[in-house]
Amino acid sequence: MRSKLAPKTTVVVLNWNSHEMTAECIRSLLAMDGADFEIIVVDNGSTDGSVERLPQEFPQITVLPQGRNLGFAAGCNVGMRYALANGGEYILLLNNDTFVAPDLIREMLAVIESDPHIGAVCPKIYFADHPDLLWYAGADFSLWMGTSKLRGWREIDHGQFDGRQEITQATGCAMLVRRSALCEVGLLDEQFWAYAEDLDWSLRFLERGYRLTLAPKARLWHCCGATSVKAMGSGSQAIRQFFSTRNMIFVARKHLCWWQMPTYLLGFSLSHIAFYTALRLWRRDFRALLAIYRGIGRGLLSSLNSA
Repeated sequence: MRSKLAPKTTVVVLNWNSHEMTAECIRSLLAMDGADFEIIVVDNGSTDGSVERLPQEFPQITVLPQGRNLGFAAGCNVGMRYALANGGEYILLLNNDTFVAPDLIREMLAVIESDPHIGAVCPKIYFADHPDLLWYAGADFSLWMGTSKLRGWREIDHGQFDGRQEITQATGCAMLVRRSALCEVGLLDEQFWAYAEDLDWSLRFLERGYRLTLAPKARLWHCCGATSVKAMGSGSQAIRQFFSTRNMIFVARKHLCWWQMPTYLLGFSLSHIAFYTALRLWRRDFRALLAIYRGIGRGLLSSLNSA
């Protein structure tokens, strides 16, 4: 798994009560070829035996157990701090509900090393249950309208996005980050806890003058939503609705210029608040409906971190 000639990459995988899913992800990582990497699993206070079982099954990995669920941002930061302290040149954040192609890291490194101004790279991501159907081939976020546009969502991959490698929104599902850029931009904002922390991070990279790109030959497959749905259970929609609403307001407060506020408010009100209000009413999910408006209140009234 190690070669003295290749750059050192640390893969950071977050686990929370998802032993079997994380084990499958690790198996796919260990099957990769031609890459110098180590695997760090940050366990967010699991109670399913993951902390004991994973290092027994995979003695090559390092498990960093946490006493409680820190959330996605803080949990990933634990792994990234470990990687930085141990000399990692590149850090790959990877969801545990994914499995990767054998050349994933090699292809991502080929892109990020082609230009020192590239701060982070994402691969193409496909639906695990439809292996040729795209989940992500890059994304763009508009600070003017508060909306994201995913490239290739639910399209068969015919290479139609291979020529558009520049992106403005990277995904924390799978994101390879350069050490020097990370040290300048900083870690994920832990106040976000989960959802939109990768958007905030993307904007911070861009504001520092770094490029974000797609590595079109790098591929992985995503069991979409498996981690949050399985781990959070019946409350997952309310939790997701609260954090996604609150955090998009955090994004606006952190990154918008005053003249972008009117159009952002319009776009966010229509594409998020009105849409999800109607959806939750239609599905009679009143707990999630309440969470939208709790998220608005917290987003407007909470003090912001300096990150």
